[in-house]
Amino acid sequence: MKYRMHILEDPSELSTLAQSFLHRAARRERPRRSGPPIEFWRVRGHSGNLVPAPMDLIIRCEGFEQKYGGLRYEVRRSRLVNGDRYETAREWEYDHLGLQTAAWQDPGEGGWYFEWTGERVSKPCRDLIHTDGSVGTDVDGASPYLSIAPSIPHLIESHALADTVASWKPWPMDSLAASAIDLLDGLVEVPEASWGSSRWRLSDTVAVLDYDSWVHKNPHRRTLVWSGDEGGHRQVQAALDRWQHRDQSDAVTLGGTTS
Repeated sequence: MKYRMHILEDPSELSTLAQSFLHRAARRERPRRSGPPIEFWRVRGHSGNLVPAPMDLIIRCEGFEQKYGGLRYEVRRSRLVNGDRYETAREWEYDHLGLQTAAWQDPGEGGWYFEWTGERVSKPCRDLIHTDGSVGTDVDGASPYLSIAPSIPHLIESHALADTVASWKPWPMDSLAASAIDLLDGLVEVPEASWGSSRWRLSDTVAVLDYDSWVHKNPHRRTLVWSGDEGGHRQVQAALDRWQHRDQSDAVTLGGTTS
């Protein structure tokens, strides 16, 4: 396989913001694994029997190991929960388990996907990487593969933004107030950190994240908003005030129409 520089040795494919995030928050630990090389990896096929890992799966796993293996960083996040500011800081580990790495065939999209350590938190789901390059999960440990980011660089870019705005002021935006975002000026989509199920928009003082929930029983789109200084605070508050005034005016108009 062609040698790949580790992301901490050559982060040039990432944005300046993501490079700064890795420079501040990331480190690299060498894997402690030993034993036969990955070419001896055996996985379970559709029949349930152990078979030699296909070459595209080995290539994807080796590429992940060479470029991201041992990467560690903590992602800070903040949001409002029942009106109170809630902050978390969770570790991400970019490792697999060598020949013990679990892998599955994807009957829906084709190809394979394998498990990696990912977010170090108690959870029912697995963090997964697909041979198509996407990052995914199985939601509850048994569901089909669900892509959550088109690539690892996209995931790192999103983590960098979440960490950057963690010290900003979070706002109580929900699906009912999402239309208030349209009243904010200067927001620009961040393509390197955005995809179909998750979109970051940013100005100098305001950040907005729209993302789909993973809950099958109640799928919905959520919106989170942060402001970074007094100017941003005033801008978001003014947008909320205008939205609420417009909503109240619409309610009065509808009431007058039906009376």
